[in-house]
Amino acid sequence: MSDPPPQPEPPRPPRVWLITSASNPLGHAIALAALQAGESVAAGCTREEIHADDGPMRELKLNGGDRFAVLELDTRNIALCQSALAETVHTFHRVDVVLNCSSQSYIGTLEELPYTHILAQFEAAYFGPVNMMRSAVPFLRRQRGGHIVNVTGLTGHMGTPGLSVRCAGDHAVEGFSDALAYEIAPFNIKVTIVQPPLEVNVLSSRIHLTPTQEKGYTTFEALSRIVKAAPPPRGVLEETVSIITHIAALENPPGRIVVGAEGIEQVKDRLKTVSEELEEFLGASLGVDTPKE
Repeated sequence: MSDPPPQPEPPRPPRVWLITSASNPLGHAIALAALQAGESVAAGCTREEIHADDGPMRELKLNGGDRFAVLELDTRNIALCQSALAETVHTFHRVDVVLNCSSQSYIGTLEELPYTHILAQFEAAYFGPVNMMRSAVPFLRRQRGGHIVNVTGLTGHMGTPGLSVRCAGDHAVEGFSDALAYEIAPFNIKVTIVQPPLEVNVLSSRIHLTPTQEKGYTTFEALSRIVKAAPPPRGVLEETVSIITHIAALENPPGRIVVGAEGIEQVKDRLKTVSEELEEFLGASLGVDTPKE
């Protein structure tokens, strides 16, 4: 007798998203896309936005119905992160995707940037996502699976003049994410870093700009003009949304993904420079090795 044909796998239930900020352009667009795909969304926002009759939450409520929940969430407050996870699981019985997309950028030259802005940038770009991940891991571990998606940017891969502290925060959270991915892999929890272009992770976020009073900072002045220009093209935002919703559905998502052809070329150029410097100083690097007896 021949073996019976393999049975098709049962369809996966719609995913449950926890989005740290559904009021910024990226978080709102992803929440809307998920709801329109029949999935459930727990959306983080401020206390004022929860009770507002209009604004970004209203459209999501109309699209989501009982598949949409609004949560007070500020990732800099770990107690709010913990309560957001607990409320999401209580409402939807699980959480499949935790999307860290809360963002604000402190822009300025290092010598003129207020020290309070440096601390505030790390609170927003590093400690906020870490608080969220630390709160999410116990829930994801108990349910034996899940996906953490951290939105950083090309600022997490290379330096940008005027964005030194934002780059530092994004580099830090990427290093944290790389290590965490190995740590929680035995529990079938995936971690992905998404690197959208400047238009999405900086220009679409809340910006604190410290103008320079010193002449000669030409690269910073160029960035200042971009910041003060028109809002980012919608096509770039839609491309980022498409990539995030795609990788969130994968069984084996990438650990890191760059959004857009321009970003890919910039990353390739950066890796080429690193490789060339490695080869140029290879003799000096190998010279420190102790010969084996």
